[in-house]
Amino acid sequence: MAREQKLPQPVVDIIEQHHGKSLVSFFYHKALEGDRNESVNEEDFRYEGPKPKTKEAAIVMLADNIEAAVRSLQHPTAGRVEGLVRKIIKDRLMDGQLDECDLTFKDLDAIANSFVRVLSGIFHNRIEYPDMKQEMERRKTRNAGPNK
Repeated sequence: MAREQKLPQPVVDIIEQHHGKSLVSFFYHKALEGDRNESVNEEDFRYEGPKPKTKEAAIVMLADNIEAAVRSLQHPTAGRVEGLVRKIIKDRLMDGQLDECDLTFKDLDAIANSFVRVLSGIFHNRIEYPDMKQEMERRKTRNAGPNK
C-alpha cells in the first residue's frame, strides 16, 4: 500500500522494518498451550523482517510496541508505565531486534524517558469529577434554606 500511494522510500523502509523479526508472542504462546507434540516452531511466529536499520525505524518499533502495551494496562500508574517501557526496550534489545541500527544505551535511556513522560501524561489516573447535576441540586437546596 505504501508503494501504491507513492510514499517516500524512507517511510516505506520504516513500515517494512518496524516489526523487525520480533515474536508475535500472543499467538506463539497460544500455540504452545495446545502443543502436545512439541512441534511448535518459534520462527513460524516471527515477523519476516527486516530488523530496523535506522534509529528512526527502531524508535517507531519501540513506540508501536510500547503504546499498545501501555494501553492494555488496567491501572496505569507512572511507575507501572515506566516499568513496562523499560521492560519492552530491554526485551527488544535482548531479542536482537536493535542489532542493526545505531542506537546506543544512552539513546535508549533518553527514548525510555521520553516515552514515559509522554505516556504518563496521556494515561495518568484522572480524578473523578463530581456529577454536576447533583452538585447544582445540592447548592440549590442549600441556598433555598429558611433564611433566604
